[in-house]
Amino acid sequence: MEIVIDDFDLSSLDKKYIDSALASSNWLKLELLYRSIFINTWKIRNLVWYICDVLELDPRMKFKIILIVDELNNNAIEYWSKKDDISIMRFSVKHDNNCYYLNIEAEDSWKWNEHKKASEMIELWKRKIKEWFNNHSSIRWRGLFLIIKNIVDELYFKDSKTGGLIVWINKKIK
Repeated sequence: MEIVIDDFDLSSLDKKYIDSALASSNWLKLELLYRSIFINTWKIRNLVWYICDVLELDPRMKFKIILIVDELNNNAIEYWSKKDDISIMRFSVKHDNNCYYLNIEAEDSWKWNEHKKASEMIELWKRKIKEWFNNHSSIRWRGLFLIIKNIVDELYFKDSKTGGLIVWINKKIK
């Protein structure tokens, strides 16, 4: 299901679609398109919060998922896209064997003047793990790489067909 976030109102969402998709063993797949402005992040957050409620996730897990979504969106908007460019978030979840499998992709327009390719992001990630994370003492552990290290199971980077970057995470929720 494709949702244009700029025009999105949670009350207008076909909640039966989400409820029925999540009640079955099929994937719930949402593609969220949004202008790269920060006001759209709360709309995405509210939608993801609703999905977490439908899944009846533990409140701590809901907040972790929202943190991931916020960080992916904020990075796409702040660093990787020009204002009013279109960014895309793909959110999918599958229920199987008493577990949920969550996938979130954030794709930006990557028009920042210091952009990096997926291979460069992978190298940066490896360097941060090796050189910095073990000495990190902040209680906030903000930042994409630290959030990813502390919450998700897998992280991928991929170059998009349009020249942007796709940051993709996987999380198994028991």
